Amino acid sequence: MKRKVIIVVLVLALVGISFVVMNVFIGMKQSPPKDVNRKDIPYVRVRSVVYDTILLSIEEQGRLVSNIEVTISSEVSGRIMESGVPLKIGHHFRKGDLLVNIYDRDFSMSLKAQKSNFLNRLASVLPDIKVDYPERFDVWMEFFNSINLEKPLPKLPHIESAKEKIFLASRNILGEYFGIQSAQVRLQKYKIYAPFDGSYVTVNLQEGAVVAPGIAVARIIEKGNLELQVPIESRDIGWFNKGDNVEILGERGERICMGRLVRKAGFVDHGTQSISVFVRIDPRSAAPLYRGQYLTARFSGKKLFNVMEIPRNAVFRTNQVYVVEDGVLHRREIHVVKINNNTLIFRGLKKGALLVVEPMVKVTENMAVQTME
Repeated sequence: MKRKVIIVVLVLALVGISFVVMNVFIGMKQSPPKDVNRKDIPYVRVRSVVYDTILLSIEEQGRLVSNIEVTISSEVSGRIMESGVPLKIGHHFRKGDLLVNIYDRDFSMSLKAQKSNFLNRLASVLPDIKVDYPERFDVWMEFFNSINLEKPLPKLPHIESAKEKIFLASRNILGEYFGIQSAQVRLQKYKIYAPFDGSYVTVNLQEGAVVAPGIAVARIIEKGNLELQVPIESRDIGWFNKGDNVEILGERGERICMGRLVRKAGFVDHGTQSISVFVRIDPRSAAPLYRGQYLTARFSGKKLFNVMEIPRNAVFRTNQVYVVEDGVLHRREIHVVKINNNTLIFRGLKKGALLVVEPMVKVTENMAVQTME
């Protein structure tokens, strides 16, 4: 029994001695020195405000459109006959080519009948003219002999007196003459000729179809007369002026030709909220260009004086930025001159000010920061 007590006492003594020794060693261990100068101050990227002259260059993509597009519509009715120029999309034609030939034989015969009736009426009044107006007989006789049923009526002789006018009007000579003139104009509408060199872009009716007045037969464009329609954000439209020279760039950014800004739209497109400007392409361009093709227009040449360019995301609330003064953030307002896709051009800060040029998150004014250029 005594032996068990002695063993328990020895074990407890050994544990106590170990505990004491451990505390002694822990007390001998030196604590690492505390960095009393270290502060949790964030770094911000800054640039010194330096104003300079910037040559403004704006690149925007646009689509080639034809400067002249015409819809061919018929003013008369009839069957479309062969004209020599096929009514096919993409088919080319020359100025003066017969594009649409509408059957006109029945109307042509009716016009000849009108002329024949007019000759008959004129022949019936020639004896009266010879008796009542002998000095005018040779004039009217010459007019009568010059009428050809296959050709348009010649010009009506000049009427010299009111008495002669009353005589002709009472015999309905004037009414029939101008009625035939109207019919001759209408006969010309059965044939539609090309007003310029061009091609078909849409065709609605083919040869053999019957067309009615007001129906569109086809749509044509003028060859080589192209414009680049470029949508511009409404806020930037003031930078573009009529007459500006424009570089036209291809798909790889290479210059393919020059152009000139010829007009600006006077309205905002409701879908894109942009305003279109139109650049006339130099017809001497060596590169083949086609309607509907997308190209890039580079507008340049305007100089902005006493300005600076910074990343667009460094500006918040439209026109506010942060500057660092004596290691502390301060909010300042700037005057925005031009907004680009990724950058912004401004003025309005003191020269030499340290401008923060990166977006700031969870910061407050008068917050201490460290700067890095």
